Amino acid sequence: MIGIDWGSSGFRAYLLADDGDILDTRTAPRGIMALKPEDYPRVLREEIGDWLKRPGEMLLLSGMVGSRQGWREAPYGDCPAAIADLVPKLCPVETESGKAFIVPGLTCRTADGLPDVMRGEEVQIFGALENDGEDAVFCLPGTHSKHVIVRGGRIERFATSMTGEVFAHLRQHGLIAAMLPREPGPFDEAAFREGVARSGTAGGLLHHLFGIRTQRLFDELAAEAAPDYFSGLLIGHELRSSHWPGGSVRIIGASDLAGRYRLAFRHLGIAAEIAPEHAAARGLYRIGCLLAGERA
Repeated sequence: MIGIDWGSSGFRAYLLADDGDILDTRTAPRGIMALKPEDYPRVLREEIGDWLKRPGEMLLLSGMVGSRQGWREAPYGDCPAAIADLVPKLCPVETESGKAFIVPGLTCRTADGLPDVMRGEEVQIFGALENDGEDAVFCLPGTHSKHVIVRGGRIERFATSMTGEVFAHLRQHGLIAAMLPREPGPFDEAAFREGVARSGTAGGLLHHLFGIRTQRLFDELAAEAAPDYFSGLLIGHELRSSHWPGGSVRIIGASDLAGRYRLAFRHLGIAAEIAPEHAAARGLYRIGCLLAGERA
């Protein structure tokens, strides 16, 4: 089968063997924000056209490709949800090689009653679970970081923080951006830890953010250390505002960002480990097996 994790900014495709082994991968900076609905079949042909010529290949897609801004909107499923609950809600789309299916996202209500949503992370979580009845806590850092509680193999609830998006905007625009070097340097772990520690002091996030400017003005924060201090400050506030049920946290994400989150968790006294790579491929494979069983 072919599994595709198609997000806002990137495209990652997996060619999978019958036993789930990854035979090949393709990546491209062709996220959904730059595409129109009519573009998707062409992009598939251009990126994985040779794979699509193989007879009988199942094609599953996950991520923002199923959003209102994507190829076709796949309605959200409700939490709590097991992996099998996703299969009846798969959304069909037509490709040049036949029918494909978009995996639906999930929605829940947060503790304060607001709706929350995810697309693509649910596939990664089900791919990272070690067994179907497992209890686990996950953190998926990124543009919109997710904190997820799994009970008995079912995604029970989650909450989203716009940490990555806030960092990206303030890194490029406004007074803080003017105080930072234009190009990032090597990771400054000490500055990052200092930012995480600062997030636990009085004043709140907005006050702490302005403090980046004033510390630079009075030469109390070196220019080269400021970006990682800023990163630690935001991540520290994100983690301190999350409600953890105890136990270890599994982090799913790109290695450098996941490493930062592991440092921040450990600074807060929370055990955290990074999940194996390609959780999305494993999750898509598991859904494909269930779909194939239903078809049979």
